[in-house]
This record gives sequence, C-alpha cells and structure tokens, in this order.
Amino acid sequence: MANRLIIILVLITGNIVYSQQNDCKVLKPEISGSYTGGCKNGMAQGKGVAQGTDHYEGLFDKGMPSGKGTYKWADGTYYEGHWEDGVRDGSGKMVYKDSTVTGFWKNDKYVGEKLIPPYEIMHTMSVSRSNILKTPGGLPGVRIRLLQAGSDNRNISDFTLSYSSGEEYRTGAVYGIEKVQFPLYVRVRYSSWNQFHTVQFTVIFEFTINEPGLWDVSITT
Repeated sequence: MANRLIIILVLITGNIVYSQQNDCKVLKPEISGSYTGGCKNGMAQGKGVAQGTDHYEGLFDKGMPSGKGTYKWADGTYYEGHWEDGVRDGSGKMVYKDSTVTGFWKNDKYVGEKLIPPYEIMHTMSVSRSNILKTPGGLPGVRIRLLQAGSDNRNISDFTLSYSSGEEYRTGAVYGIEKVQFPLYVRVRYSSWNQFHTVQFTVIFEFTINEPGLWDVSITT
C-alpha cells in the first residue's frame, strides 16, 4: 500500500512539473511550441530545450535564448554559439549543408572572423587616465575634453588635432570633429603645465574609433 502511494505521488509530481514547464513561456515564436527546463516568473530561465518550427537547446534569460546554445532551423542549418535576447551575438559557428562559417556575430549579423573593438587606444604619453564613451543620439563625431585634477585643463599650449576625416570645431572647453567617416583615426597633442605650474610636459593621445556614433573622449593629465 505504501509503495503504491509513493508511485502515485511521483506520477502526480511529475505531471505537475511537466505542466509547469509547458506553461513556462518562450518568447521567440519559432521555438515556442513546447519547452522543458528552468523557469522563473513564468518565463524560460537557465538551461532548457524549446521546440517549434525550429529547435533550440541552451541557456535562456527571461524567455529568450541568451548565453551559449545551439539553434537548429527547419532546413537543418544550425548555429552553435552565444546569444543575446534571442539573436546571435558573440562568438559561434554557423553550419550549412555544404559549408561552415566561424567568427563573431553582432545583433544577428556576421561581423567577421575577428571581433573588431568599438575603439582602440594606439599610443599615449603623459596621460594618467582616459575615458572613451559612446553617447546615445546626436550626429556622428568625436568630442574631446582635456582635464586636470577633475576640471578643465586651462594650462595648455601648442594644441594640435590630427584626424583621418571630418571637420574640426571648438565649443568652450570641448574640441570636436564632425562630418566624419568611420573608422576614424585621431591624434591629440599639446603641452601642459602640472597643477603647481612648475613643470611643463608634452601630452599625446592617439586612438581610432571603429564603430559609428557620437563619442565623448576625456584625457586627464
């Protein structure tokens, strides 16, 4: 009798777990037919398997493939690699019937065998700290600010700005380049006094921006 009760409880528990997993939503329509795996707040979370017209096995986050996983399309083509919010993003390989492509994807688009960073700092001299940030909105270009001790550096001379494309402008303490083409190479050079105005030195900051957009650059000495 006790054994029969245990078996019944196991079957009931199994049915409950199966039901919970079926109720767990996968938000990518092509794989939303059935799901087994981790679940959180009614959404696929963690490791799981989803099946629809296509098939996915791997990591999920808030109902979408996110992290490492393998996605197989109905025609047999499959991608094995990293995902972000339901699209290929990061390193992976795409396997077709007659060929294989390996490399990096960004927002579901193949970007090449090597990942190109948004920007690269090529060379610096007498720079204690630098910061390069992409700013949402605005016209493409670069805005450069020279700092010392947390404030605009007013103790500079012989400032030169070299760049591969665009037009130079200045607004207050900001040196800018507009109407640019990317990748954009920039070289900043100037002379600066230290905080106590006792020593003068040459500052060089050389960088390349590869990703289009509006970029804010700060150079601290």
